[in-house]
Amino acid sequence: MTPDQFRQRRKTDLRALPPGIAPWIAPAGDDADEPPEPIDLALSLLDPARTPAPLYASADAARAAQSFAVTRLVLESLGREGRLPALPAGPLALDIRNAEDYRFQDLYPRPPRWQTRRILDFHPGVGRQVNIWCQEVPGLVYCAMESDEAAYIAQAEYFRHGNVLPVMDYVAEPRDFAVRERAGIYHLPTWRFDLLPPGFFDMILCVDVLPHLSQRLVRHMLPLFHRCLATGGGLYVRDDADAGFDHELERTLSQLGFVLEFRPYLYPGEDIHGLPRLWRKIDPRKPAAGRPVG
Repeated sequence: MTPDQFRQRRKTDLRALPPGIAPWIAPAGDDADEPPEPIDLALSLLDPARTPAPLYASADAARAAQSFAVTRLVLESLGREGRLPALPAGPLALDIRNAEDYRFQDLYPRPPRWQTRRILDFHPGVGRQVNIWCQEVPGLVYCAMESDEAAYIAQAEYFRHGNVLPVMDYVAEPRDFAVRERAGIYHLPTWRFDLLPPGFFDMILCVDVLPHLSQRLVRHMLPLFHRCLATGGGLYVRDDADAGFDHELERTLSQLGFVLEFRPYLYPGEDIHGLPRLWRKIDPRKPAAGRPVG
């Protein structure tokens, strides 16, 4: 995956999008004054400053080690290319955050009809959320959606070096690209939201992303999340948003047909970085959980 590939695909695709949508659905493209700074994948993984503190679930050593099993594959591959001076001995700060997220995302056993197998990770950083899920879920369908050029290229590199699932990348091979039931990593840019199947995903992940996007893009994506989530599917949001943003998000999600399932009593910035919240897409045919009919 190269910057030229990404820019050319973006340029080609945006010609076909409705007028007026391009500037905000696919920002910072090849018309920018300066090309984006590339992300050094090794540095991104190893530098603890790139993993915001405080860490919360540092005692969950088993999950952190599980995540590091995949991180290690990536680092070993980078080492074989001469891009890593030495392999770290144990789980990274990034792996501890993965352990945190997985704990909040998968809180309790759920009915068989609502098992998590198909995940959409919106603006997924380097793609780290795949680490634990790919080991826990046979036949995992993991879809990573990104609009930033540098992040997209780093994700493609991470998925290639990890080599834990087959990778289908829209930018590299757009012809006949489709998100399917077949296990694998499906990597596509945000402006191809039309390729997300309706009612398909069991979980959507938004970690450290929504407050950093334009309000217009957030308002555009939230109904799309509702459309492509299966009934009972989860929307996992974790960020350090201020109270105003969080109130507006809660109001909008409630109007769309989500119910807040979980919000821990923690102090962001003191107990944890980024407060995790888990929303569910309700079934309009049934009363809210725990409430009688009539």
